[in-house]
Amino acid sequence: MNERALQAQLTEAERAQLAAGFHEKVAEALCGRERPDLAGVVLEQIWAWDGALAAYRDADLKLDALRIALDSGTPAHLDAVLSDIEEDAVADELEHAIALLQARRRPMEAARLLELRDDPSAQARALERGGDALGAARALAEAGEVKEALDLITHHELHSHAALALAATLAWELGDAEGSARHAQAALRLQEDDDETRDQLGRALTALGHDLAAQMVLRDQPAQNVDAVSPGRYRVTGLGGTGIVGGTYLALDRATHEEVELHLLLAEHADARELDADVAVQLDRFAAVAQAAAGLGHPAIRPILRLDPRAGLLVMPRTEGTSLRALLRPPGMRRVRSRARAWIAFLLEGLMAGHARGLVHGWLLPSLITFDNAGRPLVPPFGGHYLSGLTATHTGGLEELMAVTAPELREGAAPTAYSDLFAVGVLLQWLLDGELRAAPPEDPTPEDRIARALQSPDPEDRPRAEDALRVLRRQVADVHELGGASSSMTAGQASDPGESPSALLATGIVVDAAESWTDAELDALSQHVFPWLQPILDREGRRFTLAPWPEGCAALREDVTSFETLLDARALALSTPGLEAAIRDRLRPQSLVRTPSGAWMLALDDLIAR
Repeated sequence: MNERALQAQLTEAERAQLAAGFHEKVAEALCGRERPDLAGVVLEQIWAWDGALAAYRDADLKLDALRIALDSGTPAHLDAVLSDIEEDAVADELEHAIALLQARRRPMEAARLLELRDDPSAQARALERGGDALGAARALAEAGEVKEALDLITHHELHSHAALALAATLAWELGDAEGSARHAQAALRLQEDDDETRDQLGRALTALGHDLAAQMVLRDQPAQNVDAVSPGRYRVTGLGGTGIVGGTYLALDRATHEEVELHLLLAEHADARELDADVAVQLDRFAAVAQAAAGLGHPAIRPILRLDPRAGLLVMPRTEGTSLRALLRPPGMRRVRSRARAWIAFLLEGLMAGHARGLVHGWLLPSLITFDNAGRPLVPPFGGHYLSGLTATHTGGLEELMAVTAPELREGAAPTAYSDLFAVGVLLQWLLDGELRAAPPEDPTPEDRIARALQSPDPEDRPRAEDALRVLRRQVADVHELGGASSSMTAGQASDPGESPSALLATGIVVDAAESWTDAELDALSQHVFPWLQPILDREGRRFTLAPWPEGCAALREDVTSFETLLDARALALSTPGLEAAIRDRLRPQSLVRTPSGAWMLALDDLIAR
C-alpha cells in the first residue's frame, strides 16, 4: 500500500499523529477500530517487524506477513507464517507465496509450500537448490517417481546412511535386486542397528539366490522376519503364476529337492514392522480351515507343505498344468461334455470331503483352480475368503469374482456349503458354454440342468452335492461326445485351437476286457469312480475307452516287490467286495503308474486286459 492510499484511509487525527512520528499510537488506534491491515503498514514504516507481523497475521494478510517475516530475518517469524499458509492458504495465495520465496532465494521454504501443491518435481528442484538432495529424493519417492529419486541420489553421490538405505529400497522397487543388496550393505556398514535395511538386504539376497547369506544377515532378527523374508530351505527360481493374494514365486525345496510354490500372503504388508491385529486374526482363520481341509488327504484338494500364518508364508507343491480360467473360452466344451463332467465331479468330491467335516471353501475362483500332471483339477486351499480383505490386488478379475459369488454372499451372508455349490454350478455352465451369461440352450442336456439348478438364487433350492455328483458321473452315451478331447487337455493344458475336431475324435486308450472279467464286475467297475483309478471315458459292452496317460508317466518295473504299499491305502478299499477282489487278483507291479506329480494310480489298461 502506497503512502497516498494509506493517508486516504486515516482520520484527520491519525494523520496528524503520524506526521508527528507517533506511529505506535496510530497503529494502536487502528487496531482499536479493527483495521489491523492499516496498523501493519504504519508499523512497517518504522521497521517494527514484530508489531507489523502480528498486525498482518491478525488481518489474515498472509503474503504481507510472509514479506515482513523475510525482511525481519527471524526464523521463528518465518516458520509461524509458513504454518499459517500451510493451514488454510487458498491456491492463489499459495502460488504467490511460492513465487515470493523463490524470488528471495529461499528454496527450502518454497519446497515446504510446494508439497501442498502436490508438485513433487518442483518441490524436489527447490530442495535440491537448497542443498537438500536427500530431501528432494524423498519427495520424489513419496510421489512414486522412484527412478528419478534414485537418479538424484546417484547424481549427488550421497553416501550417508539415510541416503543409502533409501537407495536400497528404491532399487528394490525398480526390480534391481543386485543394486538393492549393494546399497543396503553400504548402509549397514554405517549403521548396523537398522532392522528395516537389514530386512531389505535379506529380501535382495534371497531374490539373487543367496539364501544362506540372507539367513546370516537375518540371524539376529526375530523368527517371523526370517521365515517371511528368507525361508532358507527354499531357493527362488522365478515368478509364479496365480496366487491367492500377495506374491507367488516358484522355488526349489533344498531339503526335499521338490519344486514348490511360495505364496507370500503379506507381500503388500512387507514394510509393516508389526502385523496388524485384524490381519493376524484373518490369517489365523484361513490357516485353521486350510490346514484342516488339506489334512483330509483328498487328491482333489491341493496339499499344503507349510503354512505359517504370522509370517504370511504358504508353501504348496508346484503344479505344471494351466488354470481352469485359461480353459473357459468359446466355443465351450459341449462336444466334450464328459471331460467337463469329469473335472467338475472331481472338484465336487474334494469339496464334499471338506463339507463333511464342516469346512467351507468360499473362494472357488477359476484362476485358482489348477491341474496336476494327471490332468485332474485341484481345489485351492479352503478358507481363502478370509484373505479377501488383506490386499488391494486380488487374483482374478471382477467378472469371475462376481460370477462365482452366490447371491446370499453379495448381501453379506457368510460362505456356506450351499454357496460352494453355487460356484460349482457356475464353473460347470461356464465350461459348457465357454462364456458367462450365455442363453440357455433350446435342448438342455443333463449337465445344463444340474448346472443351472445349482445356481438357484435360493440356497435351499439347490440340489444336494450327492445328487449333482450322480449326474456328473453319468457314463458317456455317444463316442462323438469325446470329439475335441486332446491328450493335452487331459493333462490340464489348453488344446491347440488350430486342430480340427475330426483329428481329435476318441483319443483315449481303447481296451477290450479279458474273458476273465464277468459282466457284473465290469458293471461295478464302470459305476465306481475314485481318484486313484485311470478314468473311464466310454464303454461299449466289453470295450472300454480309457483316459490316456500324460507325458512323463511311468509304470512300475516288474521286479519290484511289496508294490501294493506304494498305493494310497484307500485305493483298494472299495465298497464293492467283488470288485476289490477282482482288482487284487490281477494286481502286479506293471499295474501301478507313477504320474509326474509323484502320485501312484491303478492302470486299468493293464488290469482290464487280463
